[in-house]
Amino acid sequence: MKEEQPPSQGALKRFLRGWGGALLWALVISAVLRAGAVQASWVPSGSMEPTLLPGDHMLVNRLCYDLKLPFTDLVLAPLVDPRRGDVVVFKNPQGHGSDFVKRIVGLPGETVEIRGEVVYINGRPLAHDWGRYAPRSHAGERFGPFTVPQGSYFMMGDNRDNSYDSRFWNQGRGGFVPRQEIVGRAEVVLWSWKQFPISLRLGRLVHVID
Repeated sequence: MKEEQPPSQGALKRFLRGWGGALLWALVISAVLRAGAVQASWVPSGSMEPTLLPGDHMLVNRLCYDLKLPFTDLVLAPLVDPRRGDVVVFKNPQGHGSDFVKRIVGLPGETVEIRGEVVYINGRPLAHDWGRYAPRSHAGERFGPFTVPQGSYFMMGDNRDNSYDSRFWNQGRGGFVPRQEIVGRAEVVLWSWKQFPISLRLGRLVHVID
């Protein structure tokens, strides 16, 4: 005769076989990702268009700059310095909320100034093709010059007209991101959802970020 299971055990098994099991697996996988070299992240806004689109789900390399203790952000040893042009994920500069993703434009010790649509580094125009502007005049807009503190970085979104970045943090006096606040470098878009109408962007499957 088959022995009956207590009701609590039967309910637990049904839970694990259903959505509960999927949720537990998702939590386990997330913990493994965070403990290892990569972290899963997603893009909620258009501040990095066209490089990153809202709905992009990407992998972030957590060990590209610093060797960190597993399951923590404690740095055991520095590896290499972040470079200009790297697309990085970093902690919200306001101290709460979701992480930000922007591009490194200014390095430690450099003087950053913006006149119209031109970024100047140490008084020289920065030659790049990252930034995008709407078709309107920016001739009268000025920022800086400000010197990036040692150990910190100046961040900008590629969608310059719709990016809340280092130009605006700290009331426009230069919002710099300390190195220890950088989570890692965004490496690849695994997949992407278009919100309206809801659909999978097939062209962004395993899309390398540059």
